[in-house]
Amino acid sequence: MKENKKYIMTVNLVLLGLVMLLPGLMKLFIMRPSAVAGFLGTLGFPASTFFAWILIIAEIGSGIAILTRWKLKQIVWIPMIILVIAGLTTTISWANIGGSQWPAFLLHIALASNYWLLGSWYSKR
Repeated sequence: MKENKKYIMTVNLVLLGLVMLLPGLMKLFIMRPSAVAGFLGTLGFPASTFFAWILIIAEIGSGIAILTRWKLKQIVWIPMIILVIAGLTTTISWANIGGSQWPAFLLHIALASNYWLLGSWYSKR
């Protein structure tokens, strides 16, 4: 059973690392930072170009850090913050709460809690 936990947590770690790394690389090379800045601007973020670069660097950096298991207890807070903010700003329609994308919001929160679990698991090792 303990061997299974080790493999399960390794698969979870790889998937969670890729969840941050791949979107960050896509924002950098496919969407381009200017498109990310435009999207953040439509959400009402001030200094959207600055925050676009912060988001891209945070996603790529935290993805690499998770995949290399570097300071997981601290690093997991970066994707947790990104996911909670993304969930609150992109899935919930504050003008029409009933029209919000609640399943997507719950997925963001569930994924954020999985990062928390990952940090807790590896802090004990």
